[in-house]
Amino acid sequence: MFKQITIVFLLTTAVCLKVAAQTDDITYHWTTVDGIKIFYRTAGIPQHPAIVLLHGFPSSSVMYQGLMQLLKKDFYLIAPDYPGHGYSGVPPDSYPFTFDTISNTVYKLIESLRIQKYSLFMQDYGSPVGFKIALKHPENIRALIIQNANAYMDGFPEAKDPNGELQQYWRTKNAKYEKAWIEYYRSANTLPADQRKLDTAINPDRRMMDAAVMLKPGRLELFMQLWYDYRNNVKSYPLWHQYLKANQPPVLITWGKEDTFFTIPGAIAYLQDVPNAEIHLLNGGHWAVTEKNTAEIAALITSFFRRNNIQ
Repeated sequence: MFKQITIVFLLTTAVCLKVAAQTDDITYHWTTVDGIKIFYRTAGIPQHPAIVLLHGFPSSSVMYQGLMQLLKKDFYLIAPDYPGHGYSGVPPDSYPFTFDTISNTVYKLIESLRIQKYSLFMQDYGSPVGFKIALKHPENIRALIIQNANAYMDGFPEAKDPNGELQQYWRTKNAKYEKAWIEYYRSANTLPADQRKLDTAINPDRRMMDAAVMLKPGRLELFMQLWYDYRNNVKSYPLWHQYLKANQPPVLITWGKEDTFFTIPGAIAYLQDVPNAEIHLLNGGHWAVTEKNTAEIAALITSFFRRNNIQ
């Protein structure tokens, strides 16, 4: 009798653990897309509303670890590392390292996971990756969540000045600018931890992981290619606006108002094309979702999806 009870208990425990693993844990995966090893994290139940989390520069899917923990009970979450970022492999020389090809690779990953309808969470570089997917496959998009992901010149002061350093670089591919850009990121990530200006409320682990990737030989030079290609995103802004105006997707904007790179007018500008967009200006910066505002953003997402009945 005792033996039978023990067996039943062990079987029940095993089933419970298996269910918990399917529903509560963040899991980590690699697959091959376009000949590149692509890493991605998943969490939640596939039958729940799907959100694809698109990371910024110079980070990776690790920036969403905290948010995924908070959302995993109500959503199915997929967070990939772009080629050359995070744990994903470096693409071969035959792979044009541009936002177009990266967005195509991310879309193929989503397709391989058989996710037909999903929302996009876009932060920083997630904006061009996400909008390029939405432009080609508008029927797949349920909603857009925008966190300091710019789509308007209003919010990009560094690019607004036609005679500014950035615009000059995009026109001429100035080697001096490239060298200064690479040296800036290299020096910023080799400072001893006790010499960096860190907020005690912010976990430094992500920054350390980002630095470990950036400081790999040749990686900053690779990222420089992508920054040069960013000029084509700016040229594509009108197409993104047309997509928003024509499709009127539900849009939630959570914008760190202390961001000096992508500024508050960039958040407000979305109302030009999506008048019903919901905007929240947060007491945070460019990386609000990974820093002080993770729980606040998670609550806003959950409330937004429930009120708008987004599946």
